[in-house]
Amino acid sequence: MARPEDMWQCQTVNCGYIYNPDKGDRKGKIKKGVLFQDLPDEWRCPICGGTKKCFRPLMGEGSTKADCELPVETDPDKLTAAVSAAKVTDQKERDPMQKYVCEICGYVYDPEQGDPDNDIAPGTSFDDLPDDYACPICGAPKDNFVPED
Repeated sequence: MARPEDMWQCQTVNCGYIYNPDKGDRKGKIKKGVLFQDLPDEWRCPICGGTKKCFRPLMGEGSTKADCELPVETDPDKLTAAVSAAKVTDQKERDPMQKYVCEICGYVYDPEQGDPDNDIAPGTSFDDLPDDYACPICGAPKDNFVPED
């Protein structure tokens, strides 16, 4: 089990992702056992995209300040694509499938998107997730999720 000084937390507003070397980072293709200091310099927070400078250890030297650099996109084509992808249809027209939030790290399970990395198909309601479902970010069990307000 990783010591608190080996676990690093993102300090960007509304993120709080904790890098745990015991888990690695599936999205960043970082294997279990890789210490934070050994992550590639180009590695980014899988939640908010913050650089390694946005992280600080949970305990020990360096645990009091983070010098964050969030990614800034300037390519107009990419910005247009991001805006298009973020368009939301009228709430009355959308399927009212309830989203659930992990109380540990803030990850939001959205039934409309599912969890493709864990073979959960889009359209799978939270109630239909397997009992052993765990948060894809922090590993918290299903009972650590609450309905989103």
